[in-house]
Amino acid sequence: MEDAQNVKNLPGKHGTTRYLTRLIDQKRQVANRNTACPPSLPRPALLSCDEYPFASTWQGASTGGGNYSRRMIDAKQNSAGGGALGGFYLYNRIIESDKFLVWIK
Repeated sequence: MEDAQNVKNLPGKHGTTRYLTRLIDQKRQVANRNTACPPSLPRPALLSCDEYPFASTWQGASTGGGNYSRRMIDAKQNSAGGGALGGFYLYNRIIESDKFLVWIK
């Protein structure tokens, strides 16, 4: 994410006003995921494709106009990160079109 924000200049960086906005629609989320990480993309053993901006945002690969980043990362870490993002949405009551930023520690 840090590379996507700093090198590719993608939105969502903490300390800016270039927000990410929450997307609830499951079909659009799938379209975002499939654009950034199509099923045909080879995945090395124990790795999975991860996209930024998140598929659950309007800035995702499909709904955001195609400006995105993807990387192969450890599959367990990717799954844990997705769970953490879902927890963030729930805990902070982030609903459709709510704006938020990503703070990378």
